[in-house]
Amino acid sequence: MKTLLLILFSIPYLIYAQDGVKPIIDMHLHDYTEETYFVAPSSDGTMAPPSLTEYRKQMKQILQKYNVVNAVLSTIGGANELDEEGVFIPGMYTNEPPQDTTLFKELIETGQMKVFGEIGAVYAGRTLADPEFEPYLRICERYNIPVAIHTGGGPSGIAYRCCPQFRITLGDPYTLEDVLVKHPGLKIYMMHAGEVFYEHALRLMTSYRQLYADLGVLLWVHEQPMDYAEQFLKKAKKYGLLDRVMFGSDQMVWPHAIEKSILKLDGYDFLIEKEKRMIFYENASRFLELE
Repeated sequence: MKTLLLILFSIPYLIYAQDGVKPIIDMHLHDYTEETYFVAPSSDGTMAPPSLTEYRKQMKQILQKYNVVNAVLSTIGGANELDEEGVFIPGMYTNEPPQDTTLFKELIETGQMKVFGEIGAVYAGRTLADPEFEPYLRICERYNIPVAIHTGGGPSGIAYRCCPQFRITLGDPYTLEDVLVKHPGLKIYMMHAGEVFYEHALRLMTSYRQLYADLGVLLWVHEQPMDYAEQFLKKAKKYGLLDRVMFGSDQMVWPHAIEKSILKLDGYDFLIEKEKRMIFYENASRFLELE
């Protein structure tokens, strides 16, 4: 009996009892169309599910296992199709500025878009400060729609494949400052917390209280960004900024990365229980203004 109790209490609180699992909000998930879904190995060698149907099935199972009660879901290549009992908050994935303000407002007014993002402007050689984004940022500010912007770098060799205009420097959070000054009422969160530019992300968060960050791939994808995650969180704690840091997995086509992200964050011994709860749930709930 003593051995059993020792085992139980050595397992992170999130997983040892399903009924006691505390709620989580994932600020960074993706869905696909049949045309855009792809099968490839993740950084740890795990192969993506063989079909979009199986991907969605596995993703939902992981979300249920860890009591992910809400998740911002942006579909690559089309509109959001999933509606799992109100779990998914529809985002809008794009690398380029939209082309129709009327349609953009309709998506908001009909509830088909509740987060503008993920915006992967860096992959198109752009930043959020490009003038073409401005009309849509004004609309988001007016309708209180959060904006989710990719910060930091991208996959190795991406400029040689899909995205010849990609440059890591365009993912610097400092490129957001003009937008923050122009739109003081616009809620923005930096996906991947700035990644290699995490200190710039922290500096901006100190100056602009409306600016939040999600952890994205930093918690699982590779040793280098995992180092950034640890340093970002330690310094965010030191500087009093943990109240604007949110959990996000950015699992792409590998649902197991959600679990890896949760366990990585839960395993940081420099964060106390209350701070983990802030990151896993409370900060995102406040940011999204959830009831």
